[in-house]
Amino acid sequence: AADTVTVETGGSERARIDSSGRLLLGTTTEGSTYADEFTVATSANCGITIRSGTSNDGNIFFSDGTSGDDELRGYVQYSHANNFMRFATDAAERVRIDSDGRVMIGNTNASTMSSSSDDLVIGNTTGDHGITIITGNDSSGRIMFADTYTSGSGTYEGQILYYHQNNVLNFYSNYTN
Repeated sequence: AADTVTVETGGSERARIDSSGRLLLGTTTEGSTYADEFTVATSANCGITIRSGTSNDGNIFFSDGTSGDDELRGYVQYSHANNFMRFATDAAERVRIDSDGRVMIGNTNASTMSSSSDDLVIGNTTGDHGITIITGNDSSGRIMFADTYTSGSGTYEGQILYYHQNNVLNFYSNYTN
């Protein structure tokens, strides 16, 4: 169409800006109507690379305004200087994955915790915090303790199990309660 701009190499179309201002890379068909302004496509593996300096951040920001916190209401950020990834909502960091693979929810420094229990740290020193496991009223919720991840009883040697169907809390060790 006359109101579409295309880029071709080797006789094949590689990119286009269509009449709605959408950028289509490797395709002539836009993506979901909720995210169709920029579509990248191929018939094999596909992705986008964000390359920043070794002491800088790579960012994806979600904005609902043009100043202050509205410019970064939500974001995904990778810190190359410190090798961690952070996720934010309402302009504040909520989850961090550090260079050791530890996940922190509501805090940013698992390294101050006991190294034997710092893989997942939830909360901070301000106010109450917790974890909720929600299931149907005829189902059960559980926390499993395993010494293997392949198969067999080693995947459930210990567990804390709550049966909602009869409101019973059981503790298991060595496969039994």
